[in-house]
Amino acid sequence: MSSKQPMKVPFCEQSRTGAIDVLYLIAVISAFGYLIFPSIKMFFNGIMDIGIAAFYMVKYEVCSAPLVYISIGFSLFFAMMAALVVFKCMDKKCGKPNCRGLSNAAEFDIQLETEDIVKNSTTSDGGVKGIFKLSQDHHRELEAELKKMAPPNGRAVLVFRSRCGCPIGRMEVPGLKKIKKIKK
Repeated sequence: MSSKQPMKVPFCEQSRTGAIDVLYLIAVISAFGYLIFPSIKMFFNGIMDIGIAAFYMVKYEVCSAPLVYISIGFSLFFAMMAALVVFKCMDKKCGKPNCRGLSNAAEFDIQLETEDIVKNSTTSDGGVKGIFKLSQDHHRELEAELKKMAPPNGRAVLVFRSRCGCPIGRMEVPGLKKIKKIKK
C-alpha cells in the first residue's frame, strides 16, 4: 500500500465464548503436562539405569583384562596423532611468517623495475636463487624474453611462487643500457 494513512484494524467485539476458550487452553496445557511429566521422568530414570549398568560392565571388563584396553587406548592415541600430522601436512600454508595459504596462487610474477628503483635498491645479484632448476636452454630463452620486457636501465624480475603463494626463488635480468649523450 502506498497510502500514508495508517491501516485501521477494527477491534474485536467482546466474544461471549472467549472465557470458555481460555478455560479450554488451560485444560489442554494441564493435560499435556500431566501426561508428559511421567514420560520424561521415566525416560531419564531409564537412561540413568542403563548408564549405571554400562559403567559397571565396562569397569568389570577393564579390570579383567587391563592390558588389552591400555593397548587400545595407545592405538587410538597414535592414530589421532598420525591423522593430525597428515592434516598438518595437507595444510595450504607453508609455515613461513605472513603466509596467506593460497591454494590457486600464480606460479610466477613478473615485476618490471625502472631505473630509479634499480638505483635505490641494495641488492642486484642478477642470478637465480631458490629451490628450482632450469635447463641451460630454458634459462637463456627466459632471460632473453625478460630482457625484451625490461625498461631501459631497469630490470625485469621473475618471482617464482610455491602453491601457497610464498616466493621460493627469483630471477633478475637487467634491461638494455641507455646510452647517455655527452654534451660538448
